[in-house]
Amino acid sequence: FSPGVATGHCLHNKIASTVTIAAAPDASCEIWHVKLQNMSANDRTLSFTTYVRPRSGSALECKYLKKNRALVMRRPLDVLESDRTGKMADDLVYFHSSTLIPTRYETEKSNFIGEGRTLSNPQYFEEDRHDECGGTADSPIVSFTVEVELPIEGEAEFGFCFGAAHNVDDAVDTARKFATVDSINQAISASRGAWKELTSALKVETQDRAFDALVNTWLPYESAAEWVREHAGNPHLDPYRAADALRCLMPISSTAPELLRDSLLNFASRLSVLGAYCPNGESQVTLPPVELLWLVVCSAKYVAETRDNSILSHVVPLQDGLCLTLKEHCERALRTCLYDGHSIEQERDQRLLERALKLWSYVSEDSDEFDGRLADIAGRQLPDRPDYAEQRSLPRPVKYFQSISPSLAHKDIAENLEIYLSPNGKPRAETSTACYVYSVLVEQTIGLTATSEGLILKPNLPESWHECTVTTQFRGDTYHIHIKRSSKPTKKGMSVIVDGEPVLGEMLPFVGDGAEHGVEITVG
Repeated sequence: FSPGVATGHCLHNKIASTVTIAAAPDASCEIWHVKLQNMSANDRTLSFTTYVRPRSGSALECKYLKKNRALVMRRPLDVLESDRTGKMADDLVYFHSSTLIPTRYETEKSNFIGEGRTLSNPQYFEEDRHDECGGTADSPIVSFTVEVELPIEGEAEFGFCFGAAHNVDDAVDTARKFATVDSINQAISASRGAWKELTSALKVETQDRAFDALVNTWLPYESAAEWVREHAGNPHLDPYRAADALRCLMPISSTAPELLRDSLLNFASRLSVLGAYCPNGESQVTLPPVELLWLVVCSAKYVAETRDNSILSHVVPLQDGLCLTLKEHCERALRTCLYDGHSIEQERDQRLLERALKLWSYVSEDSDEFDGRLADIAGRQLPDRPDYAEQRSLPRPVKYFQSISPSLAHKDIAENLEIYLSPNGKPRAETSTACYVYSVLVEQTIGLTATSEGLILKPNLPESWHECTVTTQFRGDTYHIHIKRSSKPTKKGMSVIVDGEPVLGEMLPFVGDGAEHGVEITVG
């Protein structure tokens, strides 16, 4: 597995097969590349059969377009005329295409599987029918069978495409686009490259390889992939997931700033005067005040990483019609949480409020109203939290991470994870879990925070780490950071050397020359 691409390998009956699956980066379809190798001492004739079941929820009209080696399916016209719901998903055209000419195809599930059978022993393989399939399928599937002649030590490559389009013309255009093995290989390479670039904002190298894999690849990929699912699917009405469209983009904010910018303005435009949220412009949910803080956090992060201060003066009307700038939206969210004592009841919420206030102070030139409240929030007394060693009720994925990464089981990291992800606080969705874990590891363990002036670095490394390296990009500049522990006990704080020159404080100076800069940091 790698971001955007999965590959399976098999050697069976002296036939080596490799199947690579990817989502095309610029089309709404999934592509397969198949490679077969004959490792036996005989010539072989092989058949390869696909099976896909569209989630249509109704019967579909099917037609095979021989010229394009494509099968298209859509709801019957009489059903569309009688259905006035206007749901876009119901009007999609599903399609399946092949780089080879199919010798057989099937569109009806009952014909493929057979009565009293399953996919482990379908009736389809016991018949040799080549009659035309078409018309309406009550339980629709798409299945192609292609035949391949393999001489001794011979190889064969071919591919398939599965997808959905808004009309038949678009479906046929996509099928033509992936009608050759070369075009499918190019799309797979493009998918790999796009995801690699998207998850390249930060790279760490530590003594804990699992920690590195989580920060470098898995957590930003999972967050970005969930944003794709949220963005393409139906809006969720769970009020504790309303800000997922913002949270998901935080791990990739520096590599996808345009996505974050659009999401910030879209999220603000769906708010109402009384704090309700309209995910689809029709229904409303009552949003917990702390969820509004994600608008502040992500706006501050966007401005710090791009220096696009103009977005703060961008006018975004509320659902009720009242027009506010994005800055006013953010400050309204801060006041809501500051002056509503019931909105901050968990330690997780207090940490989020502190984080929002601090980040906002970095980007807002007139944040005096909120600067003084930061100390008050930090000193606010919350109910005692149960001892971490006794509770340890983290989501299953995090428990698994801790089992493979000794660093995540370190006391400081584990306590931070427990604060953000315990069942006493919401949200507990996989999206939020991935984003929170990433934030804890980057902002608290590595200690890296973007501000308008530059990067702040306050590492809090596990005691077992003697050193680590961090490579990050900030407004076009690349920082190669080497963090090491002092060889002797010292009461001094942290020493910072940038490009051979000592620097006071925790701020890495921003040069803005688009070059690479070396940073040496020694911690006590």
